[in-house]
Amino acid sequence: MAITVDRLVLLLAALAAPATAQETVWSSVSFVLYGERTPLQGSTSPELTPLGAQQMFDLGSIFRARYLSSANTTLPDIMASITSQALIEGIEEDSIDNDQVFTQATDDSYVAASALAFLQGLYPPQTSSFAAGNGGRDAAVLNNDTLVNFPLNGYQYPLVATLSYDDPASVWIGANIGCTEYQQSVFGYFGEDQTKTLYSETLGYYQSLWSGVFQDVFSQAMTNYYSAYNLYDYASYEYSHNPQMANALDSSDLAILRTYAYTQQVEINADLDVSGKKKGDMIRAISGRMLATYVVSLFKNTIDWDGRFGKLNLMFGSFEPFLAFFALSNLTSGVSASVFQGLPSPGATMVWELYTESDNTTTYPSMDDMYVRFFYRPNTDNDTALTQYGLFTNGSDVSGMPFQEFAAAMYAIGVPSVTKWCTMCSGVSVFCPAYEENSSGSGSRSGSSGSTSGSKSSMSPAVAGIIGAIIMLSAISLVGLVAIALGGLRVYRRAGSRPAVQTSDPRVGGVQDARSIGGFKGLEKKPGDADVVVAKTGMRHERVGSWELNGGKYNGKTVAANGDDNATPSGPLKSVGTVLQKSQVQSTIRNTDTDDDDMADLVGPVMTPKEHV
Repeated sequence: MAITVDRLVLLLAALAAPATAQETVWSSVSFVLYGERTPLQGSTSPELTPLGAQQMFDLGSIFRARYLSSANTTLPDIMASITSQALIEGIEEDSIDNDQVFTQATDDSYVAASALAFLQGLYPPQTSSFAAGNGGRDAAVLNNDTLVNFPLNGYQYPLVATLSYDDPASVWIGANIGCTEYQQSVFGYFGEDQTKTLYSETLGYYQSLWSGVFQDVFSQAMTNYYSAYNLYDYASYEYSHNPQMANALDSSDLAILRTYAYTQQVEINADLDVSGKKKGDMIRAISGRMLATYVVSLFKNTIDWDGRFGKLNLMFGSFEPFLAFFALSNLTSGVSASVFQGLPSPGATMVWELYTESDNTTTYPSMDDMYVRFFYRPNTDNDTALTQYGLFTNGSDVSGMPFQEFAAAMYAIGVPSVTKWCTMCSGVSVFCPAYEENSSGSGSRSGSSGSTSGSKSSMSPAVAGIIGAIIMLSAISLVGLVAIALGGLRVYRRAGSRPAVQTSDPRVGGVQDARSIGGFKGLEKKPGDADVVVAKTGMRHERVGSWELNGGKYNGKTVAANGDDNATPSGPLKSVGTVLQKSQVQSTIRNTDTDDDDMADLVGPVMTPKEHV
């Protein structure tokens, strides 16, 4: 894209505000849209393209230049000129420390690959540089004074937590997936009179493009407004990669298809007037509501640990949370509304920065002295800057918000917990029954319908569980004695069995027994470490209603910003139980306590009493 002098002046005027000599940035939270991928509907599964990987690498380089160091970056001159610096206090510049950089992505392959490409730009290969938190230079020097670098000229090895939609943590970055009430609301949209009108008014246009653009993939019956997003998704990719498509479809057609796709998706993801189970629950914006709470939670975790963990928090996902958050935070109204009234392009980025108006770094600041500011970059064009915008202000004020005020505003639009999400959504995710039962206390259920009884059981679940375990062990022992007496069964002690131990290591969230401490890493587990690897063929992220979305309002709800346990979720440093089936997960780590099993032991209980996310 050619850049004019006038446009350059405007860009420089709208630059992301740099941290001045009187400011210190302590943490950053970002939500990043994946890079360019192949279409959702086509001859292949959707995957990150080389262009998409380059987009993410460049974006990682921008973050490096802003937060880490201007050295060892490969930014184009125009991109470097519009990227201001706001170094994060105490973060490793050249060697990644996975305690400082917390990265999550949905388990869609193109999203996870986007995260890796981004991190390659953030921390490019670097020889003779080693993170202090990983042992520093001492860990790289052998007893004969030989210095050993990482392979591939100092390649960095980032930790990316890829979250299956069976993982309760996934709802913070993709809350629309698995939300039954949201899905029902979306299907309801396609039956509304205004949707039927749009269908009728645009049908002729879509049909005129079918033979030249869509017939190889879409039937003629599917080529209409109900499939607006998938049609645009396909046409946009083909326009960029297929010379014949570029001749059959001009840029004005692509712009029209994009407008129709946005019209559809903003209605099903950002209409705040539509409710689900409860009036006013803004069910269509559920992805933005969960994200709002999680952003505050990530900042609070960093503050609680005095900045030792989570200096740079990165989330990678789809576009739905963008649209929902724009509406919820009033970004779609006011002087900058046009920036937020369109589909985010691949590589679009939302950023929240935690900072103080002081250059004093000798002690970690009080929460009362902290501020938060918001940035947005809608695409990956070289001349598009990371620009600051005001939240909850209709764009009239772009200054930072005091952290306590920011937290209260985000909680007011947010959903406080995974349990609440399960209830609001009538969630069918495998983890919801455990969360909802844990939340409901000792109330019993009667009858095959599953309706809640008003009476309470005289026996608590814990006591019932103990009694059941005793009965089971007694039965097993009896069978074992019979087998020994009649069948010559012998019992041997297996080598290497793990003893029950206790630890107060804060990294694993308090006192636990050995089998519940952080999976196969045990006491060495760090915040964010994943215990299992989810297969690439896990649940696919499908656009709800494949045939396929008004202005935000800050409702002034008063919410404590001090992180009451009932109002905020646990963050990445807390234990999260994950429910997975053996057929879905196969570990690459062989359990040393198992002689013959091919499956690693997924250690620890799924959920402990009174545990919440």
